[in-house]
Amino acid sequence: MSRRPVKSFVLSHRGFTLFELIFALTILGILSAIAVPNWGTLLFTYRLNSAARQIHAELSRVKSWAVAENTSFRLVFSVAGYGIERDDGTRYESTGESRPLPEGVDVRSTTTPTLGFTARGTATPGTGGTVKLCNSKDKGKNVVVSSTGRIRICNPVSCNGTC
Repeated sequence: MSRRPVKSFVLSHRGFTLFELIFALTILGILSAIAVPNWGTLLFTYRLNSAARQIHAELSRVKSWAVAENTSFRLVFSVAGYGIERDDGTRYESTGESRPLPEGVDVRSTTTPTLGFTARGTATPGTGGTVKLCNSKDKGKNVVVSSTGRIRICNPVSCNGTC
């Protein structure tokens, strides 16, 4: 009985053919052509969502401080960011904390230049308010504080829209 040497399939194909490489690069090129234009839009959207979550988190934190310390706190907004102030009984004083918004996102308008909370967790001024955040692609997010102190994020149709 003679044995023939068995050739291993793996050993006989040690690389890729030129056709296989060109095919793989073509698929990669098509996927890149689809993904790259969307990546720029995603970055602007990501920054806008991040800014809205940042404002929401800060308002929640300030509300907790107000209740815990039995005094009023508020956020004071500017175009590029916001600062935190505490009521010392006669006037508001800065806590020294100020935060910028992510690059490319700005505060277009607010119903009031400040949003804050009383020691009971209700909004100051008494009607609450809205902060409108916009990016350079004219997309927007609104952070809304109701008079009862509820904080929410909503999506307007356009940057200056309401929801």
